[in-house]
Amino acid sequence: MYDKWLSCTGLEAPQFALLMTLDKHGAVSQAALGRRYALDKTTMSRNLKLFEREGWITASSADDKRERRFTITAAGHARLAAARPEWKKAQDDLRAGMTAKQWNAMFETFRIAARAAQAAQHIRKLEGSRKNHGIRHSG
Repeated sequence: MYDKWLSCTGLEAPQFALLMTLDKHGAVSQAALGRRYALDKTTMSRNLKLFEREGWITASSADDKRERRFTITAAGHARLAAARPEWKKAQDDLRAGMTAKQWNAMFETFRIAARAAQAAQHIRKLEGSRKNHGIRHSG
């Protein structure tokens, strides 16, 4: 539903969310964005490369030289400004079919699911680290 409303803006819902995060938080690393949305490096990299090609973001070095930080550009702000009214229309469409209690419960469920996905991602990373270092799980 969101992608339908956003189609005229050239953004998909996940891309809109990424630009919103960059708009709200300023310079953010790829790893931080991936953690926030529980997305793997390949998916994040693909979206960030697209954003750079379109001129919606710029990359700069972070304190850790292995990492880059991304910042939304004027073109990215313009794309986001064009997409916000369409996002609101999608939100209004969805909200029209729900009570306030259901709407709030949906967002609480999203928060719980996001935390669970982040925890699972963290566990997979730890397990991968154990395997790479020859540590066996005793459970």
